Amino acid sequence: MARACRVLEGGLCEITQFYKAGYHNGIDLVGAGYTLAWEVAHSDGIVVATRNDCNSFEDGSYGNYVKIRHDDGYYTLYAHGAYGTVQKNVGDRVKRGERIMYMGNTGMSYGAHLHFEVRTPEDTRIDPTPYLDSDLPYTPKPTPEPTTWNIGDNVCINGVYVSSDSEEKLEPAVNHGKIT
Repeated sequence: MARACRVLEGGLCEITQFYKAGYHNGIDLVGAGYTLAWEVAHSDGIVVATRNDCNSFEDGSYGNYVKIRHDDGYYTLYAHGAYGTVQKNVGDRVKRGERIMYMGNTGMSYGAHLHFEVRTPEDTRIDPTPYLDSDLPYTPKPTPEPTTWNIGDNVCINGVYVSSDSEEKLEPAVNHGKIT
């Protein structure tokens, strides 16, 4: 039965193989009614890896693929695309719903389909099924500490030492304030 799916143009897909950690680390999809379709970006992001020249079973397990790092740090990977149909290059910025490649039967696959993976910011594969028609988990990016300070910046002093190579910590008279 077809379900809502934001990684295929047309918005509907059928799952032909489910996720099984350590055995099949993604899900396999075809379009509604077991048709072929254009694959589209799940969410906004940057293309970090592609392949477009695979044309045989033995020539790489993913065959032709696109891997995108999304703005929240998660990754999606689209594999087994048809030869020569990858629409994006490494470094390209993509928007949700933008075409990236057409379904195919390249690499280690048996019949044309999309092998779709979701990966954490640490590049660990997770079950992509809950994200077929919903946002990826949100992971707030830590705000880096500035390496320089400017007049007017509010600062917090979390340690003062006798010298730059000392482990002896002193207690500052003031532990927060504004640089003037």
